[in-house]
Amino acid sequence: MRISRFGFHTLLFCVTVIAVFVFSGYHHTVEIQDRLLCHALGIDFSDGEYEVSAQVFKPSGTGSDTPVDITKSNIELVYGRGKTVSQALEQCENKRGKEIFLGHLQLICFGRSVDFSDTKQLFEFCLKDRTVYLGVDICLGDTSASELMEVELSNDMLATENYVSVIEKNAQKSRTVRCRLLDFLNMAQTHQCVALPVLKVTKPQGDKKEFSEPSLQISETALIKDGRVLDESIDAENSSVFCMLCGEGKACDMVLESGGRQYSVSISRKGSSAGVEQGEGILLYKAHLEVVVHHLKDIVNDYDNESVKRLVTQKLHEQFSRVFGECISGEKADVFGVWKLLRAKYPKTFLDYKDRLDELYECTQGELEIECLVE
Repeated sequence: MRISRFGFHTLLFCVTVIAVFVFSGYHHTVEIQDRLLCHALGIDFSDGEYEVSAQVFKPSGTGSDTPVDITKSNIELVYGRGKTVSQALEQCENKRGKEIFLGHLQLICFGRSVDFSDTKQLFEFCLKDRTVYLGVDICLGDTSASELMEVELSNDMLATENYVSVIEKNAQKSRTVRCRLLDFLNMAQTHQCVALPVLKVTKPQGDKKEFSEPSLQISETALIKDGRVLDESIDAENSSVFCMLCGEGKACDMVLESGGRQYSVSISRKGSSAGVEQGEGILLYKAHLEVVVHHLKDIVNDYDNESVKRLVTQKLHEQFSRVFGECISGEKADVFGVWKLLRAKYPKTFLDYKDRLDELYECTQGELEIECLVE
């Protein structure tokens, strides 16, 4: 059977393409045993160098035949130092003779000493890596990132999964906000204030110390502006309104007092919205929040529905006034997204203040309308 000239050239082209893919894959593929699968990365800065603590899988060990073994610790730390984060990671690779793979990275934790002013240089190590997920969580260590990476948690769960679960749960309970890599880069490039959850390690104490393990908790929400961590932060106990308006907050817990007794109530967010209005010499940030209060039956005798509404509304207003005053008016830290709202509704005013936003925040006032239902 004779093949036409067109068919011959088509067959030759297909064979060439297949050969290119096969041989290029052969030369560039890195076997899994030659990789360090990094799931969490701690980054500190001291003595002019970055200190990296890479939390990686330890697939080989006693009783461990797979990358996940619930009876043994499958995590180890690899340390490196360098003038850049990329150099520090390269030192980690040189120590172990393996390539660090960031495709499984779930969390990047920074120490308070890190300078965030040059985000392009700081995140160069992952921006040039196409395997890095842009939705990776970013957090701040209460003391240092390395301490957070070194904490030993339950053997039946990866430490990284604990970290991310703690951040996610506290964000839903309105104790902090989640910040992903893409969010961080977008806000930093537009000179907005970045809010980061702060993870704290609580170590066991007392006689039963050997039977306990360290625990993780959200201590506060840190604010980063102009490349530095501000002294002002948002306390986890007073961040409900902020998280419901600006983050993923779906619910919160609140304590009501009556006759010397305290009652815990659960509050869920029904809806929220925000906008800005321009007046004479002021810019008014107006927010609307709808919440539903779920309270225990035994407090009905002490509170009627109107009393519950009044107490809850009062506490939420106090939180809003405190956070808005300390962040917007005090630190000129735009955690409520006034900058975005202004750009969308009053572009001319935005252009007038684009290079002097601090002046704009000095004349910005906040107003919160709360619609409260009781079930």
